[in-house]
Amino acid sequence: MKTLCLKCKGRNYCGKPCQWNKTISEKIDFKKEFFGTSPGVFIGHHNYPDLNIGILTPQFQTNKAREWDNPKMWSMKYSISDVIEKRRTLVNCNNKKSESLIEKVQLVALSRKPVDVEVNLDKAPKLKESFDFINNPLGPSAKAEKLLLCEDVKIKRVVEKYYYDTDLKSADAVNNLYNKGLDENEITRMFSTGAFGVQKNRKLVPTRWSITAVDDTLGKELISSVKNYPIIDNYRVLNGNFYGNYYTIILLPDVWGYELFETMNGDDYCHDCEDYNGRNEYAFNTAGGYYAARLAVLEYLNSVKKQARVIVLRQITNEYYCPLGVWVVKQAARKACSSVNCFNSKSGMMTHLGIITPLHELLRKSVLFENFNSQKRLSTYL
Repeated sequence: MKTLCLKCKGRNYCGKPCQWNKTISEKIDFKKEFFGTSPGVFIGHHNYPDLNIGILTPQFQTNKAREWDNPKMWSMKYSISDVIEKRRTLVNCNNKKSESLIEKVQLVALSRKPVDVEVNLDKAPKLKESFDFINNPLGPSAKAEKLLLCEDVKIKRVVEKYYYDTDLKSADAVNNLYNKGLDENEITRMFSTGAFGVQKNRKLVPTRWSITAVDDTLGKELISSVKNYPIIDNYRVLNGNFYGNYYTIILLPDVWGYELFETMNGDDYCHDCEDYNGRNEYAFNTAGGYYAARLAVLEYLNSVKKQARVIVLRQITNEYYCPLGVWVVKQAARKACSSVNCFNSKSGMMTHLGIITPLHELLRKSVLFENFNSQKRLSTYL
């Protein structure tokens, strides 16, 4: 696998048809006019800021519509093919942004449950799914000539509070909702429609950018907490996999720092990192996966009230035959964080790594590991 492919992840760096943006040609008959139940929204990113925005809905009404937009549920009981089958029936009913359409899209995003809708499209959509490493899978797309919400939308009180607070920064709203128990998928859906923040700064944010923005915002807040915790007094290795994404997370007894390596089948790799002071620019090499995996690790550190230097090794295998979005990264890393092995010495940790992963050799390339090995510590003189 070429390094460019590993860094690109479907972002079309080479300008050629991409093996990761897979399509499935099995025929599904879609209708031009229908009643549906919308579990979510989609804000496009092409021609920014002149965006296409819309709702996502199957072409029928159902009281189980949330299953079409629920990554946490997928991670517990869906296979890759199950996710594909669910999402490929979800129609992106969109049009150029307007005040009227923004209001409807925002109501769907804020609603405490999926919303019944009536839709007239300019033509019956044709199935052409889109799969990449950032967005959840998408079904067909068509221009919505008419879009009506068929019921009064009810919004959770805690969400309503931050929607109407036009003096509160969007980052504060995001963090407060997360601390109130809303998951990042719900928050991202709302955030993308410009529902939070100081009034003059509210704006639509493309879905793929919103996903990373929310993960980064939550991560930064957790980092500020983790930096106040005591440093772990041992070495820890967290290990797990999900959909053929194998994660080995190494925790070193040192102040906060984070580094991610990604490789496909052990071939070329790419990586990004940050030291105690953080990053000044976007993690272009590992993209949204950097912030998603960081969030999962920070959740673990916050739960055990500890600080550590973190090195994450991700191996993407052929088992992951169709990319489903960055939510897979979060769930894979979270699963790894549920399996913890502790060691009293670095040599013990290294022996264990040599057994459980072929990627342990990547530590020789690690900026943070090299720094950890070379720096002097107070314990050396005690």
